[in-house]
Amino acid sequence: MQIGLHVLVRFQYWIRGFINTMQGQPNIVIPQLINAFRQKDFLSIVKAVEATPSLVNIDPVVVQLYGGALRKLAQHKKAAKVFEKGLKKFPSSTDLMNSYGNFLLDNGNPAKASQLFRKASSINTSSLDYKYNLVRSLAAESKYREAKQLGEMLLKNSPNHPSLIIQLAAIETELGNTENAEGYLVAVINIDNRNITALNNLGNLLRGQGKLVEAIKQYELALSNAIQDKVDTPLIYQNLAAVMGLNGDTEAALAIYEKGLTRFPTDSALNKEYAHFAWIKNVSSPFSFFEKQLSVENAALVVVYCELMLRIGEAEKARKWLERLTDHADDSVRLAAAAHLSSALRDMGEFEAALKVSESKLKGTSGDTISLLVEKGYALLSLNRFKDAILVFERVCRMAPLNQGYWTLLSTAYKANGNTTKYSNLCDYQRFVNARMLIPSSDENDSFINVLKDYLSTLHSDERHPIGQSLRNGSQTFENLLDSDNSLLQKLKHFLEERASEFIASLQTEKKHPFLSRLSQDLTFIGSWSVRLRKSGFHKSHYHSEGWLSGVLYIDVPEEVNLGGNGWLCFGRPDINGVEMDEDFAIKPEAGTVVFFPSYMWHGTNPIETNSQRMTVAFDIVPKDKKG
Repeated sequence: MQIGLHVLVRFQYWIRGFINTMQGQPNIVIPQLINAFRQKDFLSIVKAVEATPSLVNIDPVVVQLYGGALRKLAQHKKAAKVFEKGLKKFPSSTDLMNSYGNFLLDNGNPAKASQLFRKASSINTSSLDYKYNLVRSLAAESKYREAKQLGEMLLKNSPNHPSLIIQLAAIETELGNTENAEGYLVAVINIDNRNITALNNLGNLLRGQGKLVEAIKQYELALSNAIQDKVDTPLIYQNLAAVMGLNGDTEAALAIYEKGLTRFPTDSALNKEYAHFAWIKNVSSPFSFFEKQLSVENAALVVVYCELMLRIGEAEKARKWLERLTDHADDSVRLAAAAHLSSALRDMGEFEAALKVSESKLKGTSGDTISLLVEKGYALLSLNRFKDAILVFERVCRMAPLNQGYWTLLSTAYKANGNTTKYSNLCDYQRFVNARMLIPSSDENDSFINVLKDYLSTLHSDERHPIGQSLRNGSQTFENLLDSDNSLLQKLKHFLEERASEFIASLQTEKKHPFLSRLSQDLTFIGSWSVRLRKSGFHKSHYHSEGWLSGVLYIDVPEEVNLGGNGWLCFGRPDINGVEMDEDFAIKPEAGTVVFFPSYMWHGTNPIETNSQRMTVAFDIVPKDKKG
């Protein structure tokens, strides 16, 4: 981008003015910096301070403005260094602590943010702002009870503080106290019936309870107010469109998505969700909005588009764009593009090229390299270099031991390399795959499953499988099925919890085992959905990275499962280009039976070939976090 000569001259004059007034005149310098920040002239602040580094020694406000400007310009590492050095220079500046705490909170370090907010609050005990920010950071740490206690104390002295009340509502939601959360949000709306955040969050709460019509009303009010006040955001369009789609109004949902994309054409999340929705509804050209905005300048959008192309098997389309981003100036874009490019090359059978991309980008990279390491491991598996793959995946599992997918890949490398003992330790199918009736009484079980089948049939209306899922030729429900207030689904949740607890109780803890080390009776469902397969429908082999204990309940099973293994659940058969392995274990589906297994196990299904349906409920469970 070229800068006009008069602008450049004016900018240079402005900096010279700072230099001339700096010595002994901070009362002139600081207001100029503050004014530039208010006008969002962040680059000028950075240039001015860097032209005269001693400016940061004048006052902690200069550090705040400089660090804040770098933050706005997405120069996060540099901003962190500025804040750290500033606090060493001005160790008692509570406002600087507060600014740095907010920076840390936005950049995923709530624990350190909490330390700063606590210290600032202890120095200046009268500041509501510091204590409110501490409530926010404690909630981000999942210390919900401590956050709630502090928030309630603050609310006694500031009963009409909308942001605090909204934060308390979010905390109550995390604690499962939805009635309290709703009460807080309604209280904010009573104070200010145009509060967009409260209206949006109330919509989210109602949506989670399955009260879709009521949720739509709140989202519509939020969007209407936001448009009138010219503060509309992509998220409001996204939420309204999604809940309209869930409520069965496809045309209205598409219209809201398109309205939002007209307003925010380069927003990655909005484009992605529209494409997903248009895809499952079989809309022609579901990626048309995306493709109009693709350019190197919109790099984050391009990365998301390429992810989708890889998930629908269009590796060549992804490759074309990714090759243009692997030298991008932004670290996160460059790393993501390299990892996706390696994946695209693997999909196209170019295994050596895939390995070369991941290895070359790993050299000298100081950022988060785990995605590149995983791609390197994948490429090594595809090249049948199994010993090398083991070393990579053992390292990755040490880096992120809770990610179940990395254990899947390590187990695959062990199996391929003939490390039978290590493979069996992870994938002991006889011990870790458990099938049992949902309800011990056979008659009660049959009756419940039949009622459940009728209800679930009303939820399957999509025409195509979701993008990025293992499902082929079938439909899948959205939202977390077991979060619904529906009494039938709550009964189902109760029965699944009972059966999961029984299975877990039959196992013994092993400290270093990715599954057995986390045995617990305090469980939570992090995902639940129903799948209906139709003719030629099946699940590709896959794993569940975010889970711990996964499961599937069979609701309706076609007769063909009795012949040739059609529709059977198969374990241990990887879906990696260039790696051919047979399954190690299989289960014949039976209506009313629930099967539990560790989330890291490869699992998929053989296709069904008749016109009969195969309906299931699937779910992921993790040991419950201790929430504050």
